[in-house]
Amino acid sequence: MALEGSSAQANALLLNLDPQQQEAATAIRGPVAIIAGAGTGKTRAITHRIAYAIESGVMDPNRVLALTFTAKAAAQLRNRLRGLGQPNVQAHTFHSAAWRQLTFFWKDAIGGPLPKILNSKYEILSEISREEGLSGKPAFIRELSDEIEWAKGKQIHHDDFVSMASERTLSSGLTVDAMAGIYALYDQRRQSRGLVDFEDILLFVSAILEEQTSIVDRVRDQYRYFTVDEYQDVSSLQQRVLDLWLGKRKEICVVGDPSQNIYSFAGSTAEYLTGFAQKYPDAKILRLTNNYRSTPHIVHLANSIEDRDLSATRNATTKAHRAPQLTEYRDEQQEIETISHQISDLISAGVRPRDIAILLRRNDQVQEFERVLTLAGTPVVLAGKRPFFALPEIREAIRLLRGAALASSGKKVTPGENFKVIKDLSTTSDHQPLFISISEVLTSIGWSPDNAKGDDPRLLLYELAYDLVQDVPDADLRTFVDEFDDRERDAIEPQAIGVTITSLHTAKGLEWDYVFLPAVREGVLPISQAISNTLSEEAGIAAVAEERRLFYVGVTRAKNELYLSFAGTPSRFLAGLPLK
Repeated sequence: MALEGSSAQANALLLNLDPQQQEAATAIRGPVAIIAGAGTGKTRAITHRIAYAIESGVMDPNRVLALTFTAKAAAQLRNRLRGLGQPNVQAHTFHSAAWRQLTFFWKDAIGGPLPKILNSKYEILSEISREEGLSGKPAFIRELSDEIEWAKGKQIHHDDFVSMASERTLSSGLTVDAMAGIYALYDQRRQSRGLVDFEDILLFVSAILEEQTSIVDRVRDQYRYFTVDEYQDVSSLQQRVLDLWLGKRKEICVVGDPSQNIYSFAGSTAEYLTGFAQKYPDAKILRLTNNYRSTPHIVHLANSIEDRDLSATRNATTKAHRAPQLTEYRDEQQEIETISHQISDLISAGVRPRDIAILLRRNDQVQEFERVLTLAGTPVVLAGKRPFFALPEIREAIRLLRGAALASSGKKVTPGENFKVIKDLSTTSDHQPLFISISEVLTSIGWSPDNAKGDDPRLLLYELAYDLVQDVPDADLRTFVDEFDDRERDAIEPQAIGVTITSLHTAKGLEWDYVFLPAVREGVLPISQAISNTLSEEAGIAAVAEERRLFYVGVTRAKNELYLSFAGTPSRFLAGLPLK
């Protein structure tokens, strides 16, 4: 399926792609939309498309911008492109790309001191909530934050909130008038402290580009080819910025899956993806349907949830994995304790803790799971609990590794002793040189991975190395240090050594060999707010549909085995599914 006249180097990029991925990779003239189901290799397809277009002379690598929604996903795009010989392609989140432009043009466009980024709305909203005599519970504050993100994503100013959100039922239980007041207070305090939140960054950039022709011309000259990952999650504000970056050009490729749109509470919509052909009548609409992540049993279950037509093509191991299991428990405590025992059995059988996840619909479920698993001696990982980059052991280790990288630039490492950690993390001997280099440096200070305790943060350096060599197999110490620096800048911690306990929303884009989805019951999944009598019929249908998509996302995180369970009234989503 190579294009006529393409170089041998370009055509070599197509060799390990399936026919659908090849079609996507060779569609190098926009506009292009790729509808990619879960586990179908969309990142592989779009990174090969960019590399193929560059090698074919269609794109200038310095004028390509790949956009996605999380810093971790952006880092993966950069690493994949680096592994394909394209280190100069820019890959960022919408907010990161916009912030870079805002920083560069601030002095000329606006003047005065550059504001600082407010990483979380939590502190300001907690202050307002206390002063207004409202709840100080984290869940309530998160709901206030969600409402503001929804409004800003929809480009609704606080002065217009009452009129624009008059029919909206707020999960916080507040009236629309009360929420409008909190929104206004939040913006006032943020501005008085010289702060901008992530949505403000996009608002500032869009205003500058719309009002100043000289600046928008410079931006459009810099970036001429766009790729947007997870396009089903774009908000109207993000689409506004994207349209300004593009101008009247059509060199855009979007990839996404309407079945994984689960962020409408933050203003996202799949309408831009599903309506792409209407906006661009000459667009190529391509599909990826071959699932390489999950077993056929899990793919069959996922298809039944969302009425999809994914094909199970994966045959990861010769070991026969169990079909998805559904278990009913007498109460939640029995459910939690039994799951803890099951996880202990998996680890005893040789499964790595990092390959297991518990995915939850509500954040208030996390604490009890953490308590029970910890009492059982199972290591757990909770998002945001480990300040990895600030730990003194890590600072010392990276200082030594940085020095060794400079001293050994270009020097090859010969595989030698197979450390225990190398055996655990590496799948082939080709990956061993980087692990050995790291071990040789750290043993110079008397530290050995063989003798380290399971919670030693330096072991996470091996996890980072493991992640890196998946995308850049010939990575050396220099590449490793660069990756560390990139991750530190974007606050992307390596996956810690433990069972992941996280929310279904946070799990999107990730995968584990063994996944537990507890509490698949009415009032949790779908969550009670989605089936509330206070919602209009139309809003209720939309809310339940999104909960079903969230269930689909949870199921498709599992590679080998999936365990579903509930206590109480089973979820409506379980009806008719192929489960034992």
